[in-house]
Amino acid sequence: MKIIEWNCQGAFRKKNEQILSLKPDILIIPECENEEKLKFDKLTPKPNDFFWYGDSSNKGIGVFSYSDYKFEILNEFNPKYRYVIPLKVSNKQNSFILFAIWAMDNKEKKDARYIGQIWLAINYYSDFLINEKTILIGDFNSNQIWDYKDRVGNHMDVVRKLEEKQIFSLYHKKYSLEYGNEKDATFYMYRKKEKPYHIDYCFASNKILQKGFDLEIEKNDNWINFSDHKPMIIELSDNINQEEILNSLKKGIESKINIISVQTKEKFTDLIEWILKEAEEFDNNPQKKAIEKQKIIDNFEMLLEIDKMIILINKNIVNNSSKK
Repeated sequence: MKIIEWNCQGAFRKKNEQILSLKPDILIIPECENEEKLKFDKLTPKPNDFFWYGDSSNKGIGVFSYSDYKFEILNEFNPKYRYVIPLKVSNKQNSFILFAIWAMDNKEKKDARYIGQIWLAINYYSDFLINEKTILIGDFNSNQIWDYKDRVGNHMDVVRKLEEKQIFSLYHKKYSLEYGNEKDATFYMYRKKEKPYHIDYCFASNKILQKGFDLEIEKNDNWINFSDHKPMIIELSDNINQEEILNSLKKGIESKINIISVQTKEKFTDLIEWILKEAEEFDNNPQKKAIEKQKIIDNFEMLLEIDKMIILINKNIVNNSSKK
């Protein structure tokens, strides 16, 4: 299975010939226009399956299948982390979870921009990370060299969190390099060769790596004529044989509710029952309006924040009592 990731810097419909000549099975394209503008079979060869998400018809993230793999967005997708998108990828023999990533700026919450956004997302989706067949791939817009900046979680925080789940960077596994000492640039700022950076990554579960892999950053300098990024090419075994992945918003919420405090569960029994009931209804009818799903997620996140405050208050009470 060949997976290629390439931030095309927009207007993919005018550039697809170059990347498709590399014959990807799965193609992840940050800064990709939507299906209407791609004009399949006119300007863009039609894929066997396609997923796109974006705030603007001109730029989002596109995932193409030029093989028998199909895509299904997971019901637990939270638009708050709009470009860290969890997909179920499957064919008749295999299935795995793929996070398609395009780390973005966040003008409303600056400490959660770029890698901070990924940090928040992987914590929110932590249940999926324990799946032994998980891949995170895309434009992370980050490198360890910028870890001096204020973030809710920096580059190495993300790396360590993933490693705790037995998920590793393919590039660093292959070349045994320290983070921040990468030898291959994936990005040239302003398309200038004298401004190279390594900011695109593919992380994968150890079970996937053990079956064999390869990763290459395209060497041809001509890519700079099309984008400020170079393609990242990953070869993985087709023999993944993952058990069926249950796509359930309710299941994801239940797993998080199981770890909140007893006190919170007792005080908010009615709210928890409502959240789970609405989540089950969404699972049974995922075509329901996105605003209804967002209401479920917002109430659930509010419950988690309340639980954090209750735990903190109880901790402070215990600490104050011990000082007397």
